[in-house]
Amino acid sequence: MTEATLPPLQTEGPRFGIQKPEQRYDLQGEIPAQARVDIAMRNFVRDFGAVAATYMESCVHCGMCAEACHFYVQTGDPKYTPIWKIEPFKQAYKREAGPFALFMRALGLKRKVTVEELQEWQELIYDSCTMCGRCTLICPMGIDIAALVSLARHGMHKAGLVPHELWAAAERGEREGSPLGATPKVLKERIEWIADEDDVDIHLDKEQADVLVTMSSIEIQKYPQAMAAVAKVLNHLGMSWTIRSDGYEATNFGLLSGNADWQRDMSMKMIKAAIACKAKLLLLPECGHAYTAMRWQGANVYGQPLPFKVRHISEFLGEH
Repeated sequence: MTEATLPPLQTEGPRFGIQKPEQRYDLQGEIPAQARVDIAMRNFVRDFGAVAATYMESCVHCGMCAEACHFYVQTGDPKYTPIWKIEPFKQAYKREAGPFALFMRALGLKRKVTVEELQEWQELIYDSCTMCGRCTLICPMGIDIAALVSLARHGMHKAGLVPHELWAAAERGEREGSPLGATPKVLKERIEWIADEDDVDIHLDKEQADVLVTMSSIEIQKYPQAMAAVAKVLNHLGMSWTIRSDGYEATNFGLLSGNADWQRDMSMKMIKAAIACKAKLLLLPECGHAYTAMRWQGANVYGQPLPFKVRHISEFLGEH
């Protein structure tokens, strides 16, 4: 085909004709509709403290968080405004626990949230938020919107209102130690293969090491070259390091799904492994949620300051 016979460029109309998928609501367990609402709201409020309550009362509706959210920026749909994603829980807080809750109920200013609303909000709380924290950084009132979304997910999980694929991955991570099946046996096999393939020493289960290296299951299963690259860097630096089969999985689907118990279990595996080998540094992979779960929430899970440093691989490379 010559240039003269090429079809003319289409410069009008939408560039892509991808149809928006039909919205779907997933449920776990056989729970009556009103009971789901009660459970969701009760567990949302249960995790509340003075700081979270202050957040709820501080929003001035400036809309700055919208421009920080990639979901809003790409769609222009106001429903993706970050603070709006927790609206049902904000309504419940003001009706049940806010300083003017009595008047809100007596005058009917805040009605009860319905299970249909929570089903609708499932998309906003899970499918339309990565909890990246950009909205938190831009908020002029200092509201940690990402943390409020996390609290909302706690309530949604308890009420059995989690997207099924996410729930299944989190449940498998809790049961097998990896959401993608990267079990200790698989880890050992992959390490043996990549060490031979790339001619690099990869240390596994050393009793003592200064650096504990963790990986995400997607790297172990699909991108093992990441393990080889990290090993080459650490070996070149002459560091004492290891991967531990009792605490290697950094991906935390407990955090993503809103199951605080699973999040704690997944974090504690790495914390215990780091303590067991007397590590001074726990090195995390590219996974942003692994970083959030350990760097910012790990000490809360452990109940005291972590006895080692936590660094993302990009931070580590920047420091060295």
